[in-house]
Amino acid sequence: MCSFCRKIHEANDVTDDDINQLFMIWKPVCQGCRVNTRDNPNCFCGLVPPLNGSRKSGLWQKTSEIIQSLGPDPTLDRRDSESTPAGLTNLGATCYANSILQCLYMNTAFREGVFSVEVHVLKQNPVLDQIARLFAQLHASQKSFVDSDAFVKTLELDNGVQQDTHEFLTLLLSLLERCLLHSGVKAKTIVQDLFSGSVSHVTT
Repeated sequence: MCSFCRKIHEANDVTDDDINQLFMIWKPVCQGCRVNTRDNPNCFCGLVPPLNGSRKSGLWQKTSEIIQSLGPDPTLDRRDSESTPAGLTNLGATCYANSILQCLYMNTAFREGVFSVEVHVLKQNPVLDQIARLFAQLHASQKSFVDSDAFVKTLELDNGVQQDTHEFLTLLLSLLERCLLHSGVKAKTIVQDLFSGSVSHVTT
């Protein structure tokens, strides 16, 4: 514990002078971009580099040691191999949707069916279009994960509310089945061929 913090702890009180020292609000308002003002809370010039300045990345260059302490940037991660598909970003309570999308993608017949849908059909069906785009990214992206935000927004899913996975799959397949009815021969009945069945309830 630093001497300043120890003083506050022992006194069990925080004075105005302590606050001034702790937050450094006594420092003057910056009058120009200087390298040694990065610890000044009244210096805002680091947020945006000056037009005639030599720095190109503004605030981030000034706090590079902080950024480095956070570890490697996950957005730069690459897939382990071409045979390993990319993952999907978690946008909050969207793991139920991500797990279904990943399962559907790993179903080779379903994936090939989606890839065979004609462009004009995709343009008429935003959800189907987003799934095709997402599958293409999972298949071809060199990154370790891709963003599913566009798909989530297209379905108007609330990323703050967790949903039932089975119910989501049922509704999604029903929607896709309607969208694919007007597509080519290969994809037209892909949902029925792969996922249709019968349910029997017996009460004894």
